[in-house]
Amino acid sequence: MPKPTRTSPVTADPPAGGRVDPSRPLAVVRGARDETAYLYQIIQTIGAGPDLETILHGVVRLVTEASACHACFIYFLEGDALELRAASEAYRHLEGRVRIPFGEGLTGWVAKTRRSAYIRQNALEDPRVRRAYFPELGDDVYQSLVSVPIFARGGDVLGVITLHAEAPHEFAPEDVEFLEHTASLIAGAIENARLYEEATRRVQALTDLSRLSERIAGATSRQELLDLVATGCRELIRAVRVEIYLAQPGGLLKLAAADPPRPEARVIDTRRLLADALRSSSPEAGARVAEELWPDAAGSPLIAPMSVGDEQVGVIAALLERPSPEAARLVASVASQVAVALRQHELIESLKEESLTKDLFAALTAEEQRPEEIRALASRLGVDLDAPNVVVHLVARRPTSDGEPARRDLLHLVSTRIGGQIPGSIFEQREGSTRGLLPLGDRIPGELIALIRRAEAEVRGAAPPSISIGVSQPSRRIEDLRRAFREAEAAAEVGPLLLGVPVASFEDLGPYRYVLAQDAGRDRYREPLERLADYDRRRRSRLLETLEAYLDRRGNAVTTARALYIHPNTLRQRLERIERLTGLALDREDWLSLALAAKAVKLGRLRQDAGGAVHG
Repeated sequence: MPKPTRTSPVTADPPAGGRVDPSRPLAVVRGARDETAYLYQIIQTIGAGPDLETILHGVVRLVTEASACHACFIYFLEGDALELRAASEAYRHLEGRVRIPFGEGLTGWVAKTRRSAYIRQNALEDPRVRRAYFPELGDDVYQSLVSVPIFARGGDVLGVITLHAEAPHEFAPEDVEFLEHTASLIAGAIENARLYEEATRRVQALTDLSRLSERIAGATSRQELLDLVATGCRELIRAVRVEIYLAQPGGLLKLAAADPPRPEARVIDTRRLLADALRSSSPEAGARVAEELWPDAAGSPLIAPMSVGDEQVGVIAALLERPSPEAARLVASVASQVAVALRQHELIESLKEESLTKDLFAALTAEEQRPEEIRALASRLGVDLDAPNVVVHLVARRPTSDGEPARRDLLHLVSTRIGGQIPGSIFEQREGSTRGLLPLGDRIPGELIALIRRAEAEVRGAAPPSISIGVSQPSRRIEDLRRAFREAEAAAEVGPLLLGVPVASFEDLGPYRYVLAQDAGRDRYREPLERLADYDRRRRSRLLETLEAYLDRRGNAVTTARALYIHPNTLRQRLERIERLTGLALDREDWLSLALAAKAVKLGRLRQDAGGAVHG
């Protein structure tokens, strides 16, 4: 079949100034009628300026005219695919949208083998086309194809130029030669223009990054920060979507912000999925992340951890249309800034909460309570004072080897663990102690105390108890909370002395609750019982303990002797000695008052023996 004659440019001489406007119709240009003239026009088009799109479209138009083809396509190699960057007018809407996998179709084969190729006729019968053709480009109707690689100065493949022709037109080896000359002419221009384009893009990216950094620094709240980062990061890297996940207890990540918005509050277990992705940039790890986060979306996932020191704050997860090392660098920079900004906001919010908590606790324990002021403070902290609440008091039982800072750290660690077990808890750190207000919720008091004991045991491990924790009785009114603070403090102080346990509720103190509740004033029984306690200390006897046990059992000698593991005669001898030392006649005294006084003296001696290890 005869090959149609190419039309030639109208002019052989370039216009004044030596440059050709590539947007001018070739029909108005006069002169040479051969391929050399077209190549000259291509050179002039390349010299028109660094605008890559203008160069590419000018070359496409000239090659289309010179070869009498139906369509001309110029592809750039981007990662593992060839992206359509310039096409004849009929296919210009596909620019940037068509991607041919490396090695597929005739175009992909040319890029992979680095060899020119042409198919004279029956293109669909060629195995390179038959295995992979692209209907949107008309591959199913074209009969003749030419494709040549574009090489960079270093020999790498920059892209491919492909020509399509409809019957009866057929390409010939001369077309391959002409296209190879064209590719060699535009290769340098493409490389230079891409470098210029890349430099411009980087400058713009750095400018956008700087603007985003300013917005991050100016965010007034934690949620505002997260929302603007999700939107700004998506714009910065031109992502399909961006999501921010924050670290939660137990190795979980919780969705905190997304652009476009995502209605469900997703929680992801990092132990089985994202931990691998944070350690590896392999495609397999990224594919697992994409499948978990966006099961119905196609694209390339990008995961950037947000960390402060060794602590993981969360991750920024982005879905890109294609892999981009530059996007990875930008998101990594954003992630590091966001991590620090989040910590700053958390510190500010923590200081605000600490101040509010201190004010609330001061108002609750004041002599004159102001319910409206108290309710306003509680509302700002998210505390419901009309629901049942429990007060806890934590105190370091003995100094640590590292001094006061270590005591504060230990108290903070235990209170943080309790807060993790019981959401909605608030705490106030004081000098040597910490007190907190815990919502009872639907639990019974025993369940809440069990959670507190678990938190204390997790922190302590196998070591001896170094913190005592007192728990008040539930309070359902503002007026009851002042008493609850006193109960928790008393239980923290007395519980270890009487019961030998690190966590004690006020209820656990039994009759000592009444001793602690009454005024520690002097009465007629106090002085003789103090003499009895002094006698016990000097002689290492147990007379005060014997008297307490006798009174608790309402004067029953048999049960008292059994409880003390002594003979009834020994009990009678002790009681006679008690009467001689105190001057009391036990059968004529007020036993209730005497029993309370005995417990008060015993408690006072226990406190003295503790040697000031307990500080409230």
